[in-house]
Amino acid sequence: MLLHNIIEKTLSNGLKVICLNKPGVPIVSLQLWYKIGSVGECDGIRGISHVLEHMMFRGSGNVGSEEHARRINEVGGHCNAFTSEDVTVYTNSVPKEYFDMVLELEADRMDGLQLDSSLFETERKVIIEEYHTYMNNPVTKAFFEFRHEFFANHPYSISPLGLIENLQTITTEQCREYYSRWYLPNNAVLVIVGDIDETNVFDRVEKYFGIKKSGVLQELHADSILEHHGQVNIHRMKRKIEFDVPLLVTGYPAPASNNKDAVAMEILQLVLSGGESSRLHKEVVRKESVAVMTGGTNNILKYAGMSMFLAAFTPDMSVAKVERSINRQIDLIRKEGITETEMEKVRNATLSSRTFELYSAENICNRIGHSECVEGDYRQWVERFDTLKKLDINGLIQVANKYWDDSKCHVLHLVPRKTNVMLYVAGIVNRLFAKRK
Repeated sequence: MLLHNIIEKTLSNGLKVICLNKPGVPIVSLQLWYKIGSVGECDGIRGISHVLEHMMFRGSGNVGSEEHARRINEVGGHCNAFTSEDVTVYTNSVPKEYFDMVLELEADRMDGLQLDSSLFETERKVIIEEYHTYMNNPVTKAFFEFRHEFFANHPYSISPLGLIENLQTITTEQCREYYSRWYLPNNAVLVIVGDIDETNVFDRVEKYFGIKKSGVLQELHADSILEHHGQVNIHRMKRKIEFDVPLLVTGYPAPASNNKDAVAMEILQLVLSGGESSRLHKEVVRKESVAVMTGGTNNILKYAGMSMFLAAFTPDMSVAKVERSINRQIDLIRKEGITETEMEKVRNATLSSRTFELYSAENICNRIGHSECVEGDYRQWVERFDTLKKLDINGLIQVANKYWDDSKCHVLHLVPRKTNVMLYVAGIVNRLFAKRK
């Protein structure tokens, strides 16, 4: 199998390099994963990881402002970056003959970042505008508030967007200190996937990155990043927002990404909320007509997670009835587990997803990087399907009862400021029609 041909090496300075030769298309995808995100921030610099991500495109020792992206675009490639709670990632895809160019560009900004004060202020305005774009969405804003309560007293309580009062005051000196502390070869993983020469790929990486000096890594809030287990009592939030329909969000503490229960939680989430064949859609939407849309996701991060469910419903329906309907489906799984048919569906969906991911060097690169830096070992993704085949129904029931605990459930109810009469009537008509069928 393609994934079993992955090779790796750790340079003397601590930089881990993971490579996979994927011949056929003359493209190379290179991603540099720094193992630091918003989880490493503290009061006063909330949002600095994202700020630094922007500044990484604004010039380094031998590369001018925005030159990194320009040079890659000029050869028909593309590059980007993103900041999450646990990592900051720089992505590049280019024709294979420009592989060395990308190595040189990424290596140059690993320890040669230029923090020009005027460019810094320009990027600050862009980042603040981006912040307001998110916060002007009433649903997004309410969810951030929900997240803050859910992850109370945990670094994940604040999103990678940060806090506006910090974004307005972060200095270039603070960025420099943060950069010097975390942007180190021994705190990074370089993932390379594509049409590469395995006989010399590590030598080529060593040429550009080998001269970078490692540093002494400090602990990340050792006392505050212990796995989050939620509050003892149900926490409820209710917000009025400018939106057409009411929404219900429920969240349960979920395992950290490297926890042995993480794969089981993915299966349970897919069965309960994954698409139109899920239990929530078949029972809550179609059979009971309690909601017009349901969904869910496992937001499983490095140190903790949230198992979340969402329902949109018409204004004539009581939120209590919607919540009871969702809880009933959760309770059925906690008591009876899932069927063999559902298990087979998850296995097939996972296999199909894996097959499609393998078509793209960029997707493979991203999955390897995420599994290595967030889950703790890229082999977890490589071996995911084998792990899935070993799970049984009784094991899933135990995991469901362990995490979908009513005493730790957080609930958010979003209520439209104005009732849409047409939607109110439509909801009644829809249920009357559903009962006659």
